[in-house]
Amino acid sequence: MDIKDKYTRMALVAKYLEAETTLTEETLLADYYAANEPEEEERNIALMIRAEHANETLLSKERAEEFDRIVDQTKPKQLKPYLRRMAYAIGTAAAIALLLVFNVALPHEAEPSNSITTVEIAGYVQQLMNMEDVETISASPVKDCVLVTATLTDGTTKMFIMNKDTEKGSTSMLAIN
Repeated sequence: MDIKDKYTRMALVAKYLEAETTLTEETLLADYYAANEPEEEERNIALMIRAEHANETLLSKERAEEFDRIVDQTKPKQLKPYLRRMAYAIGTAAAIALLLVFNVALPHEAEPSNSITTVEIAGYVQQLMNMEDVETISASPVKDCVLVTATLTDGTTKMFIMNKDTEKGSTSMLAIN
């Protein structure tokens, strides 16, 4: 069957429209219209046949092989096994080096200290200042504690010692007189 002959093709199209074509004849028409520009009177039927057989044309064996050939050309070349192992080893060594650098460079959480912080001292001083009869307060660090002296409005003084319990992480104040 000469599909390039217009009359043969038109007879096959008529048979196609009556749903009397075989799969081979339909494929012959689809391949022809996929590869050739249809004449004016064949355009509508060519569009219909192209649409119906679009997936078959796209997935033909020749096109699939051409696709695989193009994809294979764009794939990067695989490293030889020993080079791949060496690349993994270098990457692992670099990661370990980075971890060591960051471990040294990052600040470590400080261990609990016996010293009383300024914030803790200020908190206790504020509590003492809230009392009505306190006129002045002084705080002096002495070794691991703080000596707090409060002068009252009547001229008397009260002394307190601030200590820090390192096990509990709490600070306490003890009145001495």
